[in-house]
Amino acid sequence: MENWHSKGFFGIHYDLHPKATDTELGREATFDHIYKELKKVKPDFVNYDCKGHPGYAGYPTKVGTPSPGIVNDALKVWREVTKKLGIRLAIHYSGVWDEIAIEKHPEWARIGTDGKRDKASTCRNHGYTEDLMIPQLLEVVKEYDLDGMWVDGENWGSGLCYCDKCTERFMKETGIADIPQKASDPNWQKWLASNRQWFEEHVKKYMDAVHRLKPDCLVCSNWMYSVREPDEVKVQMDYLSGDFDPSFGCERAMAESRFLDSRGITWNLMAWGFFFPGGTRTFKSDVHLCQEASEVMANGGNLFIYDQPKRSGRIIGWHQDIIAKVARFCRRRQKFCQDTKSVPQAAILHNSAHLYSKMDPLFSLSNGHCEMEGALHVLLEKGLHVDILNEFDLARRIFEYPLVVIPEQTLLPKKLITAVKEYVKNGGCLLASGAEPAKAFADILGIKPEEGELNNCFVPVRNETVLINGPWQKVMLSGAKELSPALKGNEVSRDVEDGKAGSPAATINKYGKGLAAGIYGPAFLVYYNSRLPRIREFIGSVLKKLDNPKLIKMDAPARVELSVRKKDNKIMLNLVNRGTTHPLSTRNHAVEGVPAIDSVKLRVPLKEKPKKVSLGVDEGTTLRTKYAKGWLSCEIRNLYIHNMVVIEE
Repeated sequence: MENWHSKGFFGIHYDLHPKATDTELGREATFDHIYKELKKVKPDFVNYDCKGHPGYAGYPTKVGTPSPGIVNDALKVWREVTKKLGIRLAIHYSGVWDEIAIEKHPEWARIGTDGKRDKASTCRNHGYTEDLMIPQLLEVVKEYDLDGMWVDGENWGSGLCYCDKCTERFMKETGIADIPQKASDPNWQKWLASNRQWFEEHVKKYMDAVHRLKPDCLVCSNWMYSVREPDEVKVQMDYLSGDFDPSFGCERAMAESRFLDSRGITWNLMAWGFFFPGGTRTFKSDVHLCQEASEVMANGGNLFIYDQPKRSGRIIGWHQDIIAKVARFCRRRQKFCQDTKSVPQAAILHNSAHLYSKMDPLFSLSNGHCEMEGALHVLLEKGLHVDILNEFDLARRIFEYPLVVIPEQTLLPKKLITAVKEYVKNGGCLLASGAEPAKAFADILGIKPEEGELNNCFVPVRNETVLINGPWQKVMLSGAKELSPALKGNEVSRDVEDGKAGSPAATINKYGKGLAAGIYGPAFLVYYNSRLPRIREFIGSVLKKLDNPKLIKMDAPARVELSVRKKDNKIMLNLVNRGTTHPLSTRNHAVEGVPAIDSVKLRVPLKEKPKKVSLGVDEGTTLRTKYAKGWLSCEIRNLYIHNMVVIEE
């Protein structure tokens, strides 16, 4: 079966979430109008509206509930236009989240711990999937010969269900009679795992049903197997996807893109074309969207942009003009970004058990991702290329990476602990932070954990200090070298001289052929929440001791991100400039411009002199290179939003 998504580099998403109050759906959705606007952008694929979160369909369904406001079948027109233009057509369809279905069938509602029915989120064991969702998806695929579907309101719209069928099934499958009500109850994680399993079954049911009808109709469940769902892949989706935050989208995309890319399934991410600063809805500038697009492209993903038509189905021309500019920006980079693979450099662990132990059930991010993303920010800002892997993939692939970081992760599986120790013994470099990793890897870290903990320690940064709030694991040296003490006060010389230094804050140890460094407090968590430059510098001083000769090195301002990709015989050093001309704040979300970076320097370990080194895009950026003694040195001047150094081996 052809997976057209793998070649679908740029797309547009249009949804309306039809309502009971609509009166003019499809009135202005004419062939000529849509044809003219799509011709501007020339997307590879389009997602168009079908059924939104209220549950009403925007097409004249016989299976579900059509909006009473349909005056013209817009989906039919979109199918005609996209076939004429050779564009793939998928639908936006709200899955788990369906308000009118619950209104009509109260038994389909998810039940909370209080016994109340949810007004929007459906139950996985009460027939909604089989009796409405699958028949409706088959209806729309048959009627409109669809190429795909982007199913929304899925994992993030799910929650724990305490209905009779869910509790009875849990008791039957586990033998546990007392259903957990809260995180402190016995078997809480088993209860969560069962609910997650039922969600996966739901996705597989409708995906299999669609494939039986039309095998090349591609199915995606929004945010499945993303950062919020880091389980091992059990359902082989046609592609993975998600829509990152309307404001500060690069921040969400930088983590999601690097994790989705590790999953072994083709993927894309959606940038919202509009946002709501101060509650005012407005469309973004092309510069803003190009910067967000670069975050996705640089990490091997396909991109699509979200725009909403008017209720009448008319799409706004000047919005399409902006999207067309972004499309041209992306097309100039397509051959260097599409179908590329990450070159292993630094790997950060995203442990599913850790995430789920801190999650507000069932798939909300809560705060279980913060330590991992704090590590991501530090490593990127220190010039490293980073992949994010769950515990299963890291255990399988650990020997590919010159550097591995385990950032304050808890509930580490034994298989991974064993793999990490073998990795360091055989020459790998490890940075582990936090109390549990200190205990799990005490032997390779060369320390002995002590009873008790320290709180709110200062760490030295040159002759200054920075406070890292939270609990610190007390340790004794057992072969390791102390890199930094944990201080009780904020004056380095005075506190050390007066004996106010606590146990080591950071250590390094030679173990076998490798190196293991430890930081014994919540450095990555605090960095995620504060972005304090001194914390970045402190962690950077530890990373510097783990100087693996296989690592590519970048000297650039912290706002430049490096992403190293490979395709055929070419290595692409993607450089993304996250800067802005006007300061961003909680009130100012708009990227008005991106100031050029004067100089970015790279050093790449290469056994042989490359055949050719060039820039991917000519935008006034210049490149100077030199090869000597196994290292390629590059200096890039005047980096704008996104460019890449292309090394032909």
